Amino acid sequence: MNLIQSKPVVKNVVCTANLEQKVDVIKLSKLPCGIYDQAIYGGRCGYIKTPEMDGRVTIFPSGKMISVGGKSVKRAIQQLNHAKFYLVQQNMIKDTKIVPVIQNVVATIDVDQKLPIGKLSTKIPGSIYDPETFPGIILKGLHSCNFLIFASGKIVITGAKSLEEVSSSSFELLQKLNKFLD
Repeated sequence: MNLIQSKPVVKNVVCTANLEQKVDVIKLSKLPCGIYDQAIYGGRCGYIKTPEMDGRVTIFPSGKMISVGGKSVKRAIQQLNHAKFYLVQQNMIKDTKIVPVIQNVVATIDVDQKLPIGKLSTKIPGSIYDPETFPGIILKGLHSCNFLIFASGKIVITGAKSLEEVSSSSFELLQKLNKFLD
């Protein structure tokens, strides 16, 4: 069995930036692409979601922003910049340079075969498997990544800070799986 050929696919990139200025998030409710609802998170933030975005950008009154739903690092950074320019165009902030920081890359791998997770959980050091509380193996700590391994052959990777980390940690995981499946 050779799972090494399976490649990770990025599903979501969480990226943050700081506008270094206050934002009146309540005013977002008056904008065509702005969302503000007192019931959501107690009114502590607002959102910008334009047709050009894969996901949306959360805006906090402090000026901090979080991009979620980007399907690549490039798209996540574009969403932050897009939200910033949208706020500038709406005269809500002054133009400023932002420094995007990748917080989490979520990816999946499909090994296209069933995995004996009961057996694997006893062989892979550090595995957590309790089928009464979660239907997959939880494996923490390959680099900063965590893995959710399911019997269907689907694997979810979380916690990566870069695409390189997704690639190297998934390669390392697949090598471990291959070793224990032979």
